[in-house]
Amino acid sequence: MLKKTWKKLRSVPIRNLRLFTARFDYLVNPRNDKEVEIVVLSGGHAVNVTAVDAAGDLLFIHQYRFGINDYTLEIPGGLIDPGEGPLTAAKRELREETGYSGSDWTYLGKIPQNPVFQDSYIHHYLLRNAALTDAVAFDEAEDIELVKLPLAEVKAGLFAQRFEHPHTVHALLLALREMQEI
Repeated sequence: MLKKTWKKLRSVPIRNLRLFTARFDYLVNPRNDKEVEIVVLSGGHAVNVTAVDAAGDLLFIHQYRFGINDYTLEIPGGLIDPGEGPLTAAKRELREETGYSGSDWTYLGKIPQNPVFQDSYIHHYLLRNAALTDAVAFDEAEDIELVKLPLAEVKAGLFAQRFEHPHTVHALLLALREMQEI
């Protein structure tokens, strides 16, 4: 596969959108040498956690998602705060959204959040032997319910499209491979 270089001519900020800043990037398409204007959302990197408790159940959150005006069943996660490393953020997000924590962490890798128009990545973690240790601490815009699912139900749910959030699907596949369940 050929990897062609897209020359960036300039970037022009559009506006701050709270979680993102929007900009126009002007690039030269190497296929036809034409200048194109592309919208890019620039935001922070994020984390999510596939957490398994001592009983072997996986922790999910049932959370309202504004973009689809509905709730999704997904694994806990969120944005990495400025100056915070991915593992620290994963531990914080899990604790805030579920009250669970633990010490048996495995880094599973990262993927672009949405490479079509975003410049950030999401880091995936697996936590084994998660235990309830704290009270939850939701953000103002969060409405979350903790849901525990047995491993067999999670595996079946993956292929029955029960999990709609693409980051959850990707993280679960990596976690199941790490756990030698697929």
